[in-house]
Amino acid sequence: MKQISKQEPQLYQDFIRQNLPTKWNYVSLSIGYELRMHILMEEQNYQCAYTEIHIEPEDSHIDHFRKQSLFPDMRFDWNNLLVSGNSEAYGAKCKDKKLKKQEDYQLLINPVIDNPKDYLLLEQRKQVIHEVKEMYKQFTVEELIKYIGKFESLIRSIYSDLKAIEKVAK
Repeated sequence: MKQISKQEPQLYQDFIRQNLPTKWNYVSLSIGYELRMHILMEEQNYQCAYTEIHIEPEDSHIDHFRKQSLFPDMRFDWNNLLVSGNSEAYGAKCKDKKLKKQEDYQLLINPVIDNPKDYLLLEQRKQVIHEVKEMYKQFTVEELIKYIGKFESLIRSIYSDLKAIEKVAK
């Protein structure tokens, strides 16, 4: 996840001011494709707002970061509109299945307001990757996990990849 800089297009401002919609479906049917393309191209570089996975317009949708049903006042707030892929396993659809109350959003990183780098421990992960690369030949994966003490799944993944590369190189 990365921070997203929002740039509300004039098209959207004009549409909201002229039509005063009360339901999102009206916006979605009228100018939804243009909005989705603007967000994908200008704000998200064709990446899902939640996963940074590359997405194509036909396999994406506009997501209300804060659900319309829980936050009706944010329904047309440009900073609440992101584009996500259509997977049920991750991204917006997964988020919407799991978050049921307004309070649940207090723990969620908002890529428009928050800088995800401040929460996702990227520098610590880089350090762990470096340590695993330096020590994987001398220690088992279990010893590395115990020694490093964090990011077990990352350690297992890097360790496994390095061992596979080593095996192919022989």
